[in-house]
Amino acid sequence: MASNKLIKHKALTDIDIIKEAKELQKSHLILGDWMINGISHADENTSEPEELIHLLIRQRNFGVLGKLIEGEMLSDDFETIKDYCLLEELYSTKLHSTFFHHENAIIETIMLAAKARLEIVMSEGADFKKIYDLENDNFDISGEIELNELAAIADMSLQSVRNHISQGKAGFNIEQRQGKFYVSVDEAKLWLKQRNSFKPTINFMEVDFRELKDGVLLVPVAKDGSYFNSDCRMAKGYQVGDKGNETHFNDFNSARDHLMMMPLARWRRPNASNNFGIVSASEWKFIPKDKVLTK
Repeated sequence: MASNKLIKHKALTDIDIIKEAKELQKSHLILGDWMINGISHADENTSEPEELIHLLIRQRNFGVLGKLIEGEMLSDDFETIKDYCLLEELYSTKLHSTFFHHENAIIETIMLAAKARLEIVMSEGADFKKIYDLENDNFDISGEIELNELAAIADMSLQSVRNHISQGKAGFNIEQRQGKFYVSVDEAKLWLKQRNSFKPTINFMEVDFRELKDGVLLVPVAKDGSYFNSDCRMAKGYQVGDKGNETHFNDFNSARDHLMMMPLARWRRPNASNNFGIVSASEWKFIPKDKVLTK
């Protein structure tokens, strides 16, 4: 697929998803009415496509944002989204531009990112049956990530990923099969950790258990190895969030909880000169509590 331009993660909000789902539904109903009646009544008393909206939000939370939330997945989600992606691709063509007004790939971007995330979390031993209460987790896993999928989860264009490869900056090997290019999941994970816009995975189900059992805290870790800890407290408290839209928290736990729910965790921490600058999470790690809360 990847026939349309991938969508930046910041344009995959709930509002954007709802708008795309409604547009897709309307286009589908218009065609259906034309087939039967020769005229469309699609705008009259049409119910919202709630199941499609919920599917896309679930897959966005999983694939794009990396949030593994207990029970938030159905066993056929990965197959169902493929069908909607094909519809999105069909209606995005010039042939249907009179009634489908989106020339984007919201569903496709979500689907590709979810496929990449699935490869990543399965390679790390995630128990999907337990997390999502599924009857089975017999997903189609290959141990590889296709370049379109890698671009989608990295919040980059496919051309940007190709440029990294051609310039020798990627640091991974690619294998070509049937016109597509693949990267091993282990090499892809190392590369993604260095991308500023990649959202590392958080398995919410294991957080409380591990923290109580092992005396650790799950905290975001930046590319330079520094991590969110009590040394990040400034005069007004912990300052977290995107530049220009930061929030202050008096206590560590509230700040950490906020970071966990952000699409991409960003916080201020002191450098060697004790100047506080913003860093982004490249991964989340369980770190001994006494090393996190040093004050």
